[in-house]
Amino acid sequence: MKIIAHRGFSSRAPENTMVAFKTAIEFRVDGLELDVQLSKDGELVICHDEKIDRTTDGHGFIKDHTWPELRKFDAGSWFDMTFAEERIPRLQELLELIQGSDLLVNIELKTNIFPYPGIEAKAVRMVRDFGLARQCIFSSFNHYTLARISAIAPELKTGVLYEAVLYSPWNYALTFGAAALHPPIYSITPETVAQAKLKGLLVNTWTVDEQVEVEKAIIAQVDGIITNKPDRVRDIVSTK
Repeated sequence: MKIIAHRGFSSRAPENTMVAFKTAIEFRVDGLELDVQLSKDGELVICHDEKIDRTTDGHGFIKDHTWPELRKFDAGSWFDMTFAEERIPRLQELLELIQGSDLLVNIELKTNIFPYPGIEAKAVRMVRDFGLARQCIFSSFNHYTLARISAIAPELKTGVLYEAVLYSPWNYALTFGAAALHPPIYSITPETVAQAKLKGLLVNTWTVDEQVEVEKAIIAQVDGIITNKPDRVRDIVSTK
């Protein structure tokens, strides 16, 4: 069972920053989860929200800022003043960091509000250029994005993100070539996970921070746990 750090080690460092990813790597997690949007000038930028207001001292939508503008904003002080030097990173920086490792990288493309035309091809090209196709899995709540990735890069894994309790999600996922389901922890049962695995799908569940959630994931025998607290998850998993 893989422990995947949600937006990096986001309970110890500001989410989706290089320090959060480095902290997770130092803790020896199995994988990193991160969110990618597209800047005004076409850069693949790591940030969860479409707006930068919550996690930086800037304002407005990522799509309305160029990369040089985005790079100036403080992406750490909101979490703690000791992180004041942190900046919004690009996907390229993260891939450079993990190159040569065996880390799993879950890249969530945030196309469910703004479609960001061309983001799929850009992200696929970058992952291929770094030689990380086998280590990466693309996820999204916009399943058209996943279908596009499967069409242009069938060697890359995709994971179907969803919030509802779906009927036969394993059958649905296979209609556009997905390799995994990424369900919320409240929706999984041992039976649904078993059905997905019978279809050859991986199951990575989110966002699992509390003991009762971790125990539920263990009982269901998921493949991966996406968590803000990899230290807590590891402690619980190690006792089972």
